[in-house]
Amino acid sequence: MTKNLFKNEKVADQFNQYNDVLEQVLGYDSIMSVFNQYKPRKILDYGCGPGKVSLRFAEQLPCDIIAVDESQKMIDIAKKERKHRHINYKIVKNDNLDFIKSGSIDGAIASYVFINNESEQRILAIMMEIYRVLKPKSRFLVLDTNPNATGIPFSTFQNGIPGKKYNYGEKRVETLTVSENENLILHDFNWPNDMYENNLKRAGFSEISVSYPKLNDFTQDQIARIENKYHYNTWSNEKSVSPFILYQAIKK
Repeated sequence: MTKNLFKNEKVADQFNQYNDVLEQVLGYDSIMSVFNQYKPRKILDYGCGPGKVSLRFAEQLPCDIIAVDESQKMIDIAKKERKHRHINYKIVKNDNLDFIKSGSIDGAIASYVFINNESEQRILAIMMEIYRVLKPKSRFLVLDTNPNATGIPFSTFQNGIPGKKYNYGEKRVETLTVSENENLILHDFNWPNDMYENNLKRAGFSEISVSYPKLNDFTQDQIARIENKYHYNTWSNEKSVSPFILYQAIKK
């Protein structure tokens, strides 16, 4: 099994500094819209990293959040920098959520978890464990990089080499722009759409849908408000190509 690089202190610190404006605008805001509609009272953030997403949700949604990660360093950063009375940060070991009762969670997210996992068997096991803790009719949202955009440079990151055709589950180079003079080089894996869809079905989920958010989905006025809110306007290919995929699935 590939070593989890996020357990490395330097990598964790660099990842914490990464400007996730694209992820926020084209991913997390969409998740927020879903949860605003369905009003979950308890949310599981699986693979919470340094707690950026959990904190945003805790500040904007009337809910409690169980935020889990297998990296102690990530949890340490989250507890130090993004402490919130409605967030419970916990270490998850061996992908086991045995500290959460079955059927007790109203909604779950997994952001950039599966793309960083080389084992399809392990991905299925995680999906099954999330299915177990969800209440019936609850939603599971999966946000990952778009496998159909491999090799395309976006303003803050790039997955894979341009022009290279990657096999099912093949390892790719992932480059995150931490600052003008610093990149964080990681590795992720090429999982096509059918990997997500087939394993969500195997885990028991139904009503599976996928969306491909891109900047041109917004009006000019909305983009202006986004640029003002995030103090960012250095857009690239994300205008016309979606950097991410967002899956929604429902527990039967």
